[in-house]
Amino acid sequence: MPDIGRHQIPGLLLIMVPESRDGIEAVAGMSAEQAVSGDLGWFDLYNFLRDVVFRDLVRPELLAPEAERDTDLLGRCAEFTENLLLNSTQPVASAAFYQLVEPLYASEELLVAAIPLMPPEMLRVTLEDLGVDRLSASARAALADYLH
Repeated sequence: MPDIGRHQIPGLLLIMVPESRDGIEAVAGMSAEQAVSGDLGWFDLYNFLRDVVFRDLVRPELLAPEAERDTDLLGRCAEFTENLLLNSTQPVASAAFYQLVEPLYASEELLVAAIPLMPPEMLRVTLEDLGVDRLSASARAALADYLH
């Protein structure tokens, strides 16, 4: 995949995660198609990743009861995140880390739900900064297969 530029992110998200349409429209104040084509004057990368991807899509699914989670949606969001972490300029990759990975560290519940759904490189990046010694015994047990 070629490098993903900052202004390509809303369009890429809409393609990979069509469920993001409402969030894109709410943030941009226009139809998703208008928002992702042409001038992206409305677009702030950090707020977009935090609000549209993490707050609107990922967090609610991770906090839903396990039997009700949309693992397909979460998997596509994780793939989107991994693409940004691996195929972007450093500022874009950093924004993806700080808005889509780092918030997971705030809650063992989020980590335990998210880690099994992560593609390999996103998992590697997540585990690099995870303070395993800070996890409870139950979280370590639940994640034992992923913690090396």
